[in-house]
Amino acid sequence: MDEVVASAPGKVVLFGEHAVVYGHPAIAASIAQRTTVTLRTSEAPGVHIGRALVDAERHPHLATMIAHLWDDTSSPGIDLSVTSDVPRGAGLGSSAAFAVASAVALRAASGRRVDADSGAWLEGYASDGSEAALFEGGPDERQPVKGGVLRFGHDAISVEEASLLGHVAEAMSQDGRASPMDTLTSAYGGLVLLSNRVEREDAWIMRRTMPMGTTLRTWELHRLDGLRFEEGLSLVVGHTGINAPTTNMVAGVAARRTEDPGVDETMDAIGALVHRGMEALLAGDAEAVGRTMTENHLLLRRLGVSHPALETLVSAALPTSLGAKLTGAGGGGCMIALTRDAKATSEAIELAGGRTWITSFGTPGARLEACPKGGLIRPD
Repeated sequence: MDEVVASAPGKVVLFGEHAVVYGHPAIAASIAQRTTVTLRTSEAPGVHIGRALVDAERHPHLATMIAHLWDDTSSPGIDLSVTSDVPRGAGLGSSAAFAVASAVALRAASGRRVDADSGAWLEGYASDGSEAALFEGGPDERQPVKGGVLRFGHDAISVEEASLLGHVAEAMSQDGRASPMDTLTSAYGGLVLLSNRVEREDAWIMRRTMPMGTTLRTWELHRLDGLRFEEGLSLVVGHTGINAPTTNMVAGVAARRTEDPGVDETMDAIGALVHRGMEALLAGDAEAVGRTMTENHLLLRRLGVSHPALETLVSAALPTSLGAKLTGAGGGGCMIALTRDAKATSEAIELAGGRTWITSFGTPGARLEACPKGGLIRPD
């Protein structure tokens, strides 16, 4: 049976969570743990996940991808299955990894029409450097395109498109409010920087805009490429086993901000710290990166987003690591530690009650693992 397989990584936030909501920069890194999406043709019409036909209420991310990338009228039925090493509800970008992997798989399977002579896209979605531009079709549905030639597999996919559509899917499942950080990191891999301004011309890759209520939100997206770190340097992720919804944590910070002017001072301090962290990363100074991570944790604790279980795991990791902090929204979820002795740090975190994964900087982004020559659609 023909099948298309695509995968995408989860992520951790190295610096800047919560402050990024208020216009400050943040830096995230992809991790080795990945989500894999497999598509197989089916006799039943439509796209199924498990035995259920995909619908927007139960599967908002996938429904968005299908609306943009799959034409049920001319394509066979599809069974979609998911396997993942990225735990759900832990702040590691599991939903973004699923959305990005789904976008890659569906585009590879359905193909992309391009101009026969120039190879220019005749359909697709991309950021043109100033705004999200649709080559063909609207934000809610895919319009069939004729003409040109149809390319499948690696010749059809675009990580930029997967990042953009993943962001759209995240926003549509979160009442229109979502940062592109998770999907950008999952699509491109490595380290990414998100800000409301261009932080470094040599690292800037695109601008992303999205309406949020009556406001048009703008992000400047950067990739921190070419980093050089010493051999044996690892990130250890420690999971508390406690799930805390991001929306609740963000709302809590917003409420404290209205009551305490000191919250803005803490946000400013985090913003300055992100710039120090970026310079340390670019210089390959692991010890400075670790110190900055720990400083970031102390500021996040001041914001009130830590948790006793996170404090326990961070304290357990520090004696064998260069630095440690909570990652993501806080209130539970995960912490990370930068270490030269991953085994010792992992054991210390697990003895303190956490579950651990070991990863590194610069893990690959989204990729197509398998695809038949003609994708999975019926010929014209």
